[in-house]
Formats: sequence, C-alpha cells, structure tokens
Amino acid sequence: MIEKNDAKLLKRYFILSYVIFWLSIALTGYMISLKVPLLIQNIMRNISAGTPTFVIIIMFKKIYPNITFKEYLKVHFTKKINPGMFISSFLLQVLVVVIAVLAFFLINNKPLNTITFIAVSSIIPVLIMDLTSGALGEELGWRGYALNILQKKYIPLIAGLIVGVIWGLWHLPLMIVSGYSGLELVYYIIAFMVAVISCSVIITFFYNKSKNILIAMWMHFWLNFLMKIVIIDLLPLLIYISIGYLILAVLVIIFNRNEILIKKE
Repeated sequence: MIEKNDAKLLKRYFILSYVIFWLSIALTGYMISLKVPLLIQNIMRNISAGTPTFVIIIMFKKIYPNITFKEYLKVHFTKKINPGMFISSFLLQVLVVVIAVLAFFLINNKPLNTITFIAVSSIIPVLIMDLTSGALGEELGWRGYALNILQKKYIPLIAGLIVGVIWGLWHLPLMIVSGYSGLELVYYIIAFMVAVISCSVIITFFYNKSKNILIAMWMHFWLNFLMKIVIIDLLPLLIYISIGYLILAVLVIIFNRNEILIKKE
C-alpha cells in the first residue's frame, strides 16, 4: 500500500517533471527560432530529456530522507544482471523493428532491395544523442522511483501501464511539434502512446527480474535508436512498431503471469 506521503510526493514528482520539461522544450524551441548553434540546441534537448532525473535530485531529501544519493544510486546500479537479459531484451526489440520494416515494405509493395539505412557517419552522433538523452536522463525517475512506488499498491502490469501513460503524455509537446497535423497527428499520438505504454510493460517485467536500472536504460535506448536505423516515413513505421510492441507486451504477460500479474512485496 502506498503511504499518504508517498502518494503526495509521487504526484508532486509527476507535476514537476511535466512543468519543467514542457518549459524547457518551449525554451529549446525559442532557441531554435533564434538559430543558435546546433550544438547548443542538442545540449538543451539533452538537458530537457534529463528532467525526470533532475526532479529526483531536487526532491531527493523529501522522497528519501534516510539515505544519501550515492546510496540511492548503489541500490539501482549494483545488482548483478544476467547477461542473457540484455541479449534477450535487445533481440526482442530488434525483432519488433525488423518485422515492422518488412511489413512497411510488403504492405506498400516496395521491393526489399530499396531499403536504405542511415549513413555510417551518422550512427555515432545518433547513438550518443539517444544514449545521453532519454535512456540516461529518464529512467532513474520513471522506473527507479515512480514504478517502485506504484508497485507498493498495484500489480506490476498496472504499475507499468500507469508509468507508461505518464511517460507517453510527458512527450506531448514533442508530438505537437512533430510536423504532423489533423488526422495524421491523431494517428501519430495514438501510435506513440501504444508503443510507449507497451514498452513500459515490457521494461517493467525485465526491471523486476533484475532490479537494476541499467536494464531499463538499455531497453529505452534501443526503443529510440532502432527506429532511426532505416530511412522510412516515420508515421507508418511508428504505427507498425506500436503494433509490434503491443503484441510483444501481450506475449510477455501471457507467458509470465506470475511475474507481472501478482503484486510484489
């Protein structure tokens, strides 16, 4: 059961994460309009993406009055993870993207030999951006704090769904400025939310198995990075990927009912 103070702090955490992130995104947009150097824009994007962790730091003494931040990090990073968890979670995510890409080409009657990938020279910059933004900047908050608190009251599936909804809607400003409008924007938001919520359920399962936040960061990184490897129209790709993650989440639930449908102590 979530204590009253924990519930109050969690609500405050979510609100602060939203407010600070949305304000920082607005500031980033303003900087882009001023045509500031790209490096500064990217740094600002990364700072914005780190909001869930920054809010943990800001609220740390209220949330965890009896431990130091160093001890908090030790709890989340030192537990041993079976290497097979990294491999299996990676392969599952690769499978989702591969099937989504194949579906895109087959459904649209495009020959598979026309698949194009991002330039080799772009891989490292994209990798660094994805690793230093969402993956490292968010998970200490979403899974390290919020998920653990919610699992005091809810079964892992419900806790994962709640975090997924919060995590997805947190990105709303980025969806609005995605370049889509009208019905396409509706499709984009729905596909984005389905992908993120489904992935949240899957991450919840792997995180609970390891209790090391590295696995959440690992899966978050591949969620972002794999979508950028192939050059395809983003909206249809995201729709196919969201369906793939939804199916994968359902399979994780079906084959791991004891781990995800029973409340953890």
